[in-house]
Amino acid sequence: MLLLAGTFVFQACDDEEETPEVKKVNLGAQGNTGIGGFYSVSENKVYTMDNAFNHQGAIDIFCFFEAKKAANNIAVASPGTGVDGIFTGSTAPENWTTQNTTFFCATTLTVAQFDALEETDQLIVSSFVEDNAYRKAKDLKVDDIYSFKTAAGTYGLFKVTAVVQGSTGSVTFEVKVKK
Repeated sequence: MLLLAGTFVFQACDDEEETPEVKKVNLGAQGNTGIGGFYSVSENKVYTMDNAFNHQGAIDIFCFFEAKKAANNIAVASPGTGVDGIFTGSTAPENWTTQNTTFFCATTLTVAQFDALEETDQLIVSSFVEDNAYRKAKDLKVDDIYSFKTAAGTYGLFKVTAVVQGSTGSVTFEVKVKK
């Protein structure tokens, strides 16, 4: 009986020490052939453009690079943003029949505040300010923190942890989605 009670105490302690899973996402820009560039928030899954074409309804965010327009550089948007002429081929987002739109807004959260957030925290929702929301998050830099709302109504935050500029570049970020 004492052995059984001890097992429950150790199990309870183990559960209390667990930290929430950190979702890390790495997205490649349109010319990056080694990293998929399309992300499904609900599935927490990255797709290549060809695979994303077959899962259009699940795609919420994609990465792209656009040097010719001021301050885009490495950016994220969604299929419903109307970004065209960036991706090529028949599976390019501009050819999709389902084009979800995700909105983004910069936050004033610090890295420490983001890191301390649990996925049940209401701040994930209240950080999204509809009046300050845009269809793109442009010129991403390390430690930028954006709030987002998907077409399905899912709220989340992401913190940029790495950026490689260029059409073969990428962006890496941590995601926290409201549960």
